[in-house]
Amino acid sequence: MNKKYDYVIIGQGLAGSALAWRLYFNNKSFIILDSEEKFSASKAALGIYNPITGRKNIKTWNADILFKELKSFYIKVEKLLNSKILYRKNIFRPFNNNRDINDWNIRLGNEKYKKYLKEINDKGITTKGSGYLDVKKYLQETKKYFKRMGRYKVHKLNNKELLKENNTINIDGYDFNKIVMCIGINQNNINFFSKLQLIPVAGNSIKAESKFFSDHILNKRISVFNVTKNEIYAGSTYNNGNINKGISSLKNQINKVINSNFKILKSYFGIRPASKDRRPIVGKHKIINNLFIINGLGSKGVSQSPYCSKQLFDYIENNKKINIEINIDRIKT
Repeated sequence: MNKKYDYVIIGQGLAGSALAWRLYFNNKSFIILDSEEKFSASKAALGIYNPITGRKNIKTWNADILFKELKSFYIKVEKLLNSKILYRKNIFRPFNNNRDINDWNIRLGNEKYKKYLKEINDKGITTKGSGYLDVKKYLQETKKYFKRMGRYKVHKLNNKELLKENNTINIDGYDFNKIVMCIGINQNNINFFSKLQLIPVAGNSIKAESKFFSDHILNKRISVFNVTKNEIYAGSTYNNGNINKGISSLKNQINKVINSNFKILKSYFGIRPASKDRRPIVGKHKIINNLFIINGLGSKGVSQSPYCSKQLFDYIENNKKINIEINIDRIKT
């Protein structure tokens, strides 16, 4: 006889992990199926959460709500794991030119930016409300936590597996009432939701040994921060998808930012899934009523996954509407 669960979560990246915790908080039965791919967006993520983002340094979408949810969510997870994973750090952005100085001085008078601006001087600006999640530790500890409960299994989904009978989905001998796809860019290779046409955004990150030390996250085209006194993480979102070329470019940028020797201990590469309008994609399949998705988090998985998991959970379990800006219904497929 097949074992039956309320939910199956396909993928244990940032989106899948957030949903798993959300279901666990609310006493729902579920199992996570993950392919454990070597290269994944979540494994390459630096884990920075930042209310002011992008090359134009603008306030990130829905920042006030996202960051309130982010902090309460990860603090709750920390308590259950009995492990520190969330770290608060201000961000220092060196000025590149006079235009930067003028732009930031204008923001100082803007109410929506004021709460995130800490200090400005002739060298740059320090912003607050930011920090980083130790993504690798978070994912590893989440996997171990649910594996001990029998709620995690290594499994790679293929198109022929989704069998539906009597409103129940069967995968690999397990029956589920609801299936939630959280597989990032690999969604393009699965028949269900494949018409979303997710955009691949490549990213590299490294862990390195260095005598450089700062209390802040440094942000100048790339991001660099200390995880210990003698170790740094650094990363960049944009390259052409070539691993070696991406690392080479990242090394050159690090040299410009920290002015200190460093030795690479480990490098990471992943393809992040982005939607055309750069908003998350959350919701239900148009035909199959018990098939759902969380995707399109791009480089903001740390800050957006807690919010998106809550939006989907409340939609399914509490009959609440999904924010129209992230609802899958906005996309014509």
